[in-house]
Amino acid sequence: MYFPLFVYGTLKKGFANYARHCAGAVKVETACCWGRLYSLDAGYPAMEVPPHTIQAIGSTAYVLDGKHKGKMLSFEQPEGDWDQVQGELMYFAHPDKEIPLIDELEEYHPDKKDNLYERVFITVKTEDALVNAWTYVMKDVKMPGHRVCLNQEGVAEWTNSDSGYIGETQTAASLL
Repeated sequence: MYFPLFVYGTLKKGFANYARHCAGAVKVETACCWGRLYSLDAGYPAMEVPPHTIQAIGSTAYVLDGKHKGKMLSFEQPEGDWDQVQGELMYFAHPDKEIPLIDELEEYHPDKKDNLYERVFITVKTEDALVNAWTYVMKDVKMPGHRVCLNQEGVAEWTNSDSGYIGETQTAASLL
C-alpha cells in the first residue's frame, strides 16, 4: 500500500525540495486537481481547493492515512472560479518515515490549529485514472503574491519563473 501525495510546487521533480523530500517516491506521474494556485512573494506556491472536495484532514497516523481510500472520485468542474492545477502525483512506500519530513517542510502539524498549510485528501486526475490523494493547501491565502495564470494547455502550473526563484541554471546576474 502506497501513500499517494499530489504536489504542485517546490516538491516536484527538478525543483528545490524534490531531492531532499521526494526522491524516495516509488512512482511519479503528472496529475491535476481543481483549485486556485498562487505564486507567493516568499518564493513558493500555495493552493486552495473547493471546500466540498476535501474528503479528510491529515493526521500523524501516516500509515493509516496512506490506506485511506476516500469516496469521491469525481472530477466535474466545481461551481465558481476554479482552475485545473497541474502537478505530480507521487507514491511513497514508507509514509511513517517520508511524510513527517514533508509535513515539517510544509509547517503542517495535525494537532495544531495555526498551521501554514493543511494536508487534505482530494481527488486528482492522472492521464488515465481518477485517484484520491493527499495534498497541501494553504488555509488562508493572505500572503503577498498573485494567482497563477493558465498556461497554453489551459491549466495553472507553478514554475520557478513564477516565483523569481534562482535555480541552478540561472544566476542573479542573468536576471539583470
